[in-house]
Amino acid sequence: MNHKLKLSGMLLRNYILFSLTVSVSVFMLLLFFVMRTNEWLPAKDTSMWQASGMVQGNTAHINENAIKDLHGWVEILDERLRVIEVKGLKQAGDTSYTEHSLNMLFYDTPENPYYNSIAPYRTDEGAQRYVLVRLPKRNVQIDIALDEETSKSNQVIFWGALAETGVLFLVLLGISVFIYSHQTAARLTSPLSKIAAGIRNITGGRYYDRLHLESNYELAQVQESFNAMAEKLDQAERENRLLAESKQRMLVDISHDLKTPITTIQGYAKALQLGMIEEEPKRHRAITLIHDKAQHVAELIDDVFELSKLESPDYPIDTEVGDVAEFMREMAVDYYDQFEEKRLRFECEIPPQEVVAPFNRKLMYRAISNLLTNALKYNPSGTLVQLVLVDCHDTVRIEVADNGVGIPDHLRERVFEAFVRGDEARRSDGGTGLGLSIANQIAAKHGGQLALDVLEGWTRFEITFPKCIGSS
Repeated sequence: MNHKLKLSGMLLRNYILFSLTVSVSVFMLLLFFVMRTNEWLPAKDTSMWQASGMVQGNTAHINENAIKDLHGWVEILDERLRVIEVKGLKQAGDTSYTEHSLNMLFYDTPENPYYNSIAPYRTDEGAQRYVLVRLPKRNVQIDIALDEETSKSNQVIFWGALAETGVLFLVLLGISVFIYSHQTAARLTSPLSKIAAGIRNITGGRYYDRLHLESNYELAQVQESFNAMAEKLDQAERENRLLAESKQRMLVDISHDLKTPITTIQGYAKALQLGMIEEEPKRHRAITLIHDKAQHVAELIDDVFELSKLESPDYPIDTEVGDVAEFMREMAVDYYDQFEEKRLRFECEIPPQEVVAPFNRKLMYRAISNLLTNALKYNPSGTLVQLVLVDCHDTVRIEVADNGVGIPDHLRERVFEAFVRGDEARRSDGGTGLGLSIANQIAAKHGGQLALDVLEGWTRFEITFPKCIGSS
């Protein structure tokens, strides 16, 4: 964006182009004015007083009357510059000339009282001749002066040409103003119209629309900020849509998970009420089943309530600085017998030294317990389960890994969502489907994260959280 021309630079460039255009127009109009003036002003025919206008094949055709009126004369010279004929009354000069003396006649000096002109020609017989016209300066100055009528006519012509030039100037100025104002306005109004349309699209909920402008630096900055805002709104809209879908799916899953045990409880309770179960062992099994299903419903409700609290940004947790290594040893002892009963191999890798970090013992116990319970519940006998504590530089990492059945590929990205189970077919295994979601929220409340890593037959869940309060 840094290569974009700034608005001030664009206006300055257009102003310079406009000024150059006007200057060129004025120059062209001045030339036009001069040409029109020269075209309209009557030119005085002076050929009758010039030697070039008198050249004829025969000297008898020379009209010397105009020359005589000005008290001048015409001399005919042969090829040797000798005067062989004179038309009019000769007042000065020799009967022959040299080249030097002839040239001296054309010097415009105060000592030279005549205007002289000369032109060569050939007679009908082919002889070389020269016509030399000589006019007294005093008579030329008096007799060819313009009269008053001609002067007035020339003024009318002058002002007419000036008026025509002025009209053309106004036309050219108007065209220049229109072109450059239209160009400048197009560089501003077109991007502004697109920005206004983009704002209307955002107002209408079309957050996916983006601006694509080819404009100056300032409007490019507006475009960049607008697109960044639209991207954030679009992302927020997608997140809200996913959240709404997740809530809808959660309601469906909760309804399903509640319906099955409640239906079972209703069926056995109705059978007991009607006396349909008379044998004592069967009655005892029915009562036990009702109790277990009721307990499952209570656990599901507790988990939903716990997850809703953890998902709330305003829900605080109290942490205390403690030894995470000792906490992990206590958990390993609590679960050792359960792994033994199901014939799963259980290994622990916990540093012997203290690993001090701030954490909430109850919530962290819940998170790790959910991970260990899943490893117990869904893996067959002989599976190796590892509980590992890694003391990093500024973080603590807790790992729960196993080489059991693993998690299907299509569920790995959704495994931390509510009511997602590793095996979708097992809907009545006693689990609520909220364990990983709760563990994920607990890790987030500690400023950390819960991650899934599947590699070479191992399924590894890693809880990472900082050692310092407030860091992330």
